[in-house]
Amino acid sequence: MTYLMVVRQAQKILLLSLCLLFSINGFARIIVDQGDGLTIEGQPKRVVVLEYSFLDAAVLVGINPIGIADDKKPERILPKIKALLSDYTSVGLRGQPDLETIASLKPDLIIADSYRHEAIYDELKNIAPTLLLRSYGAEYSQLLDDARVIGAALGKPAEMAQALEQHNQYMADFTQRMKNASGNIPEQSILFAVTNHRVMTMHGSKAFASGVIRRLGLQYIAPVNDERAYIQVGLEQLLDMNPAWMIIGDYSADEGGSDILNRWRQHPLWQRLHAVKAGHHVAVDPKAWSLARGVFGAERIADDLSKALLL
Repeated sequence: MTYLMVVRQAQKILLLSLCLLFSINGFARIIVDQGDGLTIEGQPKRVVVLEYSFLDAAVLVGINPIGIADDKKPERILPKIKALLSDYTSVGLRGQPDLETIASLKPDLIIADSYRHEAIYDELKNIAPTLLLRSYGAEYSQLLDDARVIGAALGKPAEMAQALEQHNQYMADFTQRMKNASGNIPEQSILFAVTNHRVMTMHGSKAFASGVIRRLGLQYIAPVNDERAYIQVGLEQLLDMNPAWMIIGDYSADEGGSDILNRWRQHPLWQRLHAVKAGHHVAVDPKAWSLARGVFGAERIADDLSKALLL
């Protein structure tokens, strides 16, 4: 094994261990992320987050970011999170944040997405220490692991551990309610998809929402041997999978509903779906289920499923 291979293997072990903290005078610590790693001294006070999951983690330990990539649509932030926020500055789109605005805020920590922001990683580092983690396409379990990394970076590892323990109990209580419910709800297959006027995209086996559903003790259905997080599907594919429950988040709901979904509802194949015949077609907020990846988002999914499944 070459020296480089040894180094890379060591880095993987460190990532799986969440983060490696070295105490330096009780304040400085080394954080291992998906980038170059960084050393943080003291507790960051001026934090900029470039994904909703990072906002979720920051608010979870009582940190109010000064800058948020909210896509210039503050209504996309979950109400529970928004209620805990005070003033902040929008730094633009998650996929293309405004570097000039970020720099003007004089942050002492930026939390960026390794998928979306790899191309501007060096520019972000020139503005402030940048924590690089995965949000887009990340699994539920990975986001919980990364929440611990964020807690360490923010100087609040104990607070994050306590918050995640409370979250785990919240999810365990839901799972128990499902087991205690009459019928065979835990054995019934569930599919979640989002739609707009043009396409329907189901969340695959590696997506955040599907991981949450499985954590709740429920069965999630996805195409066999397809590990993509997001998969465009047609009506025939839906019928092939034929879930017992279909959870649909329509981004065009305020505009009269998705064109494609409205067309499908008139198609004979739609009427053959088990979920449609049983009345198990549930509408949810796609922003909450798809964008709000984190503890608050997972608990919102649990709340919505509780209302739908335990009627």
